[in-house]
Amino acid sequence: MLTMKQAKVPAPSQVVPDERVGGYFEHQGHRTALSQRALQANADPWLGWCTLGGSGQVVQEMSPYQADLDWDDVQEPDEILPLLTDLGRATAKVHCVSDADSDQDLVRFQTEEVIAGAIGEDTEGLARSIADFGLGYGEAIREDHQLFVDAFRNGRIPGMEQE
Repeated sequence: MLTMKQAKVPAPSQVVPDERVGGYFEHQGHRTALSQRALQANADPWLGWCTLGGSGQVVQEMSPYQADLDWDDVQEPDEILPLLTDLGRATAKVHCVSDADSDQDLVRFQTEEVIAGAIGEDTEGLARSIADFGLGYGEAIREDHQLFVDAFRNGRIPGMEQE
C-alpha cells in the first residue's frame, strides 16, 4: 500500500533561501524524496514523487509495522534514560548518512566527515552543546506556550471567538 502526501517547505529554507538548492528540485516532493534517499541507508524502494494539482507530493510505502510507542508505563528517570539511549541509537541508524551512494549531486562531500571534523575530539563539548540547546529550546517552548495561553484566554487572538 502506498501513501501520497503533499510535501512541505522545510523551515530552514524559509529563513535562509538558497537559489542553488531551490532550483535543484522540481518541487518539495522531489526534494523530500531525494533527501530521504540521501539520509537513509535503506530507503523505501517505493519512495518517489509526483505532482497533483500543481503541488509536489511524496509517495512512499505505508509500513505494516508502523505503530506508535506506548509511553504510559515510562514514568521515572531510570526508565526514561535507557529508553532515550536506545531511541537515539535507533534514530542514528535509521538516518545513517549514505550520501556517497546518493542519486543526487547537490551535496558534493561526505557529510559524516565534515561533522566529525567539526566535532574533533571534543565529544563532551558536543554533548554539552546539544544539552544546552535542548534546555534553551524547552524554555523557549514553555514561554511561547504561556504567551499563547495568555493571549487565548484574554481574547487577543483575532478570529477566535470566546464562547
